[in-house]
Amino acid sequence: NRFETPTDEKVITPGLLGVLHKQLWSQETVGVDDLKEKWGQLSLPAERLDEILTLGNFVANVPWLKFLALSCTSLESNLTEAVSLLCKILTKDAEGGAARIEYGLFKQLYTYLAEVDGNITEEHIESVIAYLDSDAAKGEGMIGPANFTHSFCPKLSGQ
Repeated sequence: NRFETPTDEKVITPGLLGVLHKQLWSQETVGVDDLKEKWGQLSLPAERLDEILTLGNFVANVPWLKFLALSCTSLESNLTEAVSLLCKILTKDAEGGAARIEYGLFKQLYTYLAEVDGNITEEHIESVIAYLDSDAAKGEGMIGPANFTHSFCPKLSGQ
């Protein structure tokens, strides 16, 4: 992972999200208290954690990958950049590589984020997935930012 200069200001960064993921990836759900503890150990802002928990309607047990996905949206200016960051955190490809993830996981997390967004129609979500189905088939079931940022792919945000 790349070096990130520590600051006195408590901010969430892609690198720190990656560290959190490495600590929690093996758990399908994480207890809120455990998440708060890990979050605090990284000196991340408690207010941001509360915002993400509220946005996801997470109460006691937090679905880890959904939480991670929402955390990415809080760092990026649009859905495409957030999903790209999510791929970079979740990929098993070498750093700086294609950042591919399993297509089933992509569909699950993209659909979740699009539904939380509330401004993306079901028809648009289906059109994105229909376009990417063939890319995933050609890519041995894997998909990455190069696929969903291609000029022919419908924009993830629906706009």
